[in-house]
Amino acid sequence: MKRIHLFPGREKLALNRHPWIFSGAVARQEGSPGAGEIVEVRTAEGAFVAYGQYNPTSKIRIRLMEWVQAAEVDELWYRRRIEEAWALRLPLTRQTDALRVFFSESDGIPGLIADKFGPYLVVQFLTSGADRVKELITALFARTVPGLKGIWEKSDGDGRRLEGLPEVEGLLWGEAPGEIEITENGNRYLVNPASQKTGFYTDQRDNRSLVAPWLEGRSVLDAFTFTGGFAVAALAAGAKSVTLLDSSADALAQARRNLALGGWEPKEVLEGDAFQLLRDLKKRGDTFGAIVLDPPKLATSRDHLEKAMRGYKDLNLQALKLIESGGYLASFSCSGLVDFAAFREMIAFAAKDSGRRVDIVRQLHQAPCHPIRTSMPEAEYLKGVLLRVI
Repeated sequence: MKRIHLFPGREKLALNRHPWIFSGAVARQEGSPGAGEIVEVRTAEGAFVAYGQYNPTSKIRIRLMEWVQAAEVDELWYRRRIEEAWALRLPLTRQTDALRVFFSESDGIPGLIADKFGPYLVVQFLTSGADRVKELITALFARTVPGLKGIWEKSDGDGRRLEGLPEVEGLLWGEAPGEIEITENGNRYLVNPASQKTGFYTDQRDNRSLVAPWLEGRSVLDAFTFTGGFAVAALAAGAKSVTLLDSSADALAQARRNLALGGWEPKEVLEGDAFQLLRDLKKRGDTFGAIVLDPPKLATSRDHLEKAMRGYKDLNLQALKLIESGGYLASFSCSGLVDFAAFREMIAFAAKDSGRRVDIVRQLHQAPCHPIRTSMPEAEYLKGVLLRVI
């Protein structure tokens, strides 16, 4: 096995089981490992640190996987990671047939994402290391997850491009899924794996359920609705009406179809940029009893963090201006670079500038099928608050 030696002092995070080693920490290497090859990482003095995936072109040069020197990252090792991940999710299958069954570094295999929708898996191989063992991973999922009919690959997005990998989509095992009907908290949804990410945001499952009781009897604006997850939950809880807002016509069409499964129609459908549309609604004199803000990741890098925080504040400020007294705002960020403290501070500044009294009713987090390793706080990417606005 090829070896990578780190600069003095750059092993501390790795020894504490943080899985990322950046290119600037690498002092020298023995041999020329290929993209995705498993390498042995050692300190400047030659002490063993861990084994991990190597990528010569990524800023994250090595993604660590195993910290026990006597272990072998072989077929048995991968099988154990898949089985451990499935055991964690098994209790959730009583609640839903849509859940994330593998969450990258948090479950031990960097770059591997797998979502279960009914009897199908939609998987993403987002690093060269995960891509290198695609056939093995596919076979292990087929063997471990009961009742599967098919495994579909949807390997795309910025992460894969940063790894120097092309986008890939297609059938890996069994039959192609087509459109899939799922059930979450008693509500039905249609999932199209060909749409954004894997087709449905399972990380918001618990939040849809937790927020819904406060939406009863209220007019609700579901901004960045995607496929209508919060809108369906709101109407099922007795919301008076729902307005859908998204920049994607395809997402809005899917959201309308999901509402139709429950026999509902949106009050209004707004297609376009949320930053502008929220201002247009204010000018029009509209108000809402509740608003859900679930924007895409605004902070894509530390260089963009300050701009992203301004964007989050602007969205929340405009939303606060539209909420009736005694109404509610459910606001989220899925940017891993934005921690909870920074998010709450942003909310406080938006509340101050709105001139409204704003109370945090509860804090919201990603669903438990998206576990967070204590050694990798970056895995806690989704955070939210339910706010009362006076």
